[in-house]
Amino acid sequence: MTFIGVIASSKCFKNIKQKIKEEIQENTINLIHINNRSVENIKNIKFETIIIEDKIEKFESKMEILEKIFENIQYLIVNTDINQINEQINKAPNIVTYGLNQKANITVSSVSDTDILIYCQKNLINKKGNKIEIEERRIKKKQNKGLKIYEMLILYAIFKIYQKENYNFFE
Repeated sequence: MTFIGVIASSKCFKNIKQKIKEEIQENTINLIHINNRSVENIKNIKFETIIIEDKIEKFESKMEILEKIFENIQYLIVNTDINQINEQINKAPNIVTYGLNQKANITVSSVSDTDILIYCQKNLINKKGNKIEIEERRIKKKQNKGLKIYEMLILYAIFKIYQKENYNFFE
């Protein structure tokens, strides 16, 4: 079983967890919400991936615990519209950035009333060591009601890294 830690608001975490539960029927991915109250209780869990959607500064007093968690991760998925990658969180061999800025690995190239065009503008490596090619992918808004753009970018990154391509999330 894969453990993915998510540093995000409760609502964002619930939306991501719900969509993963809908799309991936087998229990291969286990999402764990990381917040100021839970960080001490989960310091011994070996996470494969950490997603940082919220401001990392909120953990200023618990940064030592977070650094310990970050030491063993394989993937770090970071919203670079909110956070900058610094030496405290730059522990992962594979860092995937997302956001609405031009420097993010995964960004949005177009938004319409019916769908969003997600653009992976850098080759990435998935869990099995295969290359994720540069691509644009259409995501239907209708099938992903209630999800915000950042949540769709997170889900795109998770599905690509963990090779979950044949789901309703993708067109």
